[in-house]
Amino acid sequence: MHHLFPESKPYPPYVIGAVTDWDTWLDLSDPAGMPPCNAVELRVDALPASIDCDTILNHWIWKPVLVTIRRQEEGAFRPIPDAERMDAACRLMSRASGLDWEIACMPQATELLKEAKNASVTIVASAHFFDRMPELDTFRRLEEQARNQGADVVKFAFRLRTLDEMMRGTEILSHATGPTAIMGMGPLGPTSRLLYAQLGSVLVYGYLGDNESAPGQWPAHLFQNALLNLEAFRTPE
Repeated sequence: MHHLFPESKPYPPYVIGAVTDWDTWLDLSDPAGMPPCNAVELRVDALPASIDCDTILNHWIWKPVLVTIRRQEEGAFRPIPDAERMDAACRLMSRASGLDWEIACMPQATELLKEAKNASVTIVASAHFFDRMPELDTFRRLEEQARNQGADVVKFAFRLRTLDEMMRGTEILSHATGPTAIMGMGPLGPTSRLLYAQLGSVLVYGYLGDNESAPGQWPAHLFQNALLNLEAFRTPE
């Protein structure tokens, strides 16, 4: 089992292609497929309840996979009880390279996170603010909490309404004590995601298939092409 990315701070960042429908996942299970990303996020909470872990494992894909089973309070497509979320995460970790778990839920998931560490599964500890951009102190507190509980990467997503709020995101990266991924949501989301990628966000998310997994998300192939054309990420000839 390998970590989601091989270095503590990849540059350019890893592009994560988010999958929210079963047909797209099945297409990716074809070894001939070439998804435009470094790793794939499987949003298990977006799949029909009839698709269980055995079915997912029987159609596993060859790319590194970040498993996400989002809780309802932070943007789940369908509600899943916490016990069921933890059971599914434990089952899918046998093949996953990464696990996204909410910072708010980490204290109740110590055994799950310990198993992830023992299996060399990257722990992405996340917090989501769909209606606001918190103050910097909030992000600092959450980052400290997440890292104290074993996070390899801390991820923040937040609603942006102004340029000042977008610039506050750059301060999160400036003050981060370890690998951090941040992204804006809403009308300013696409612009912010490109900016933060240039400034050190270690993971950037785009969607695979027809549906975004969060407001302001780029299609993965467009994001990857944009990164390749940025001067900051060009390899010297």
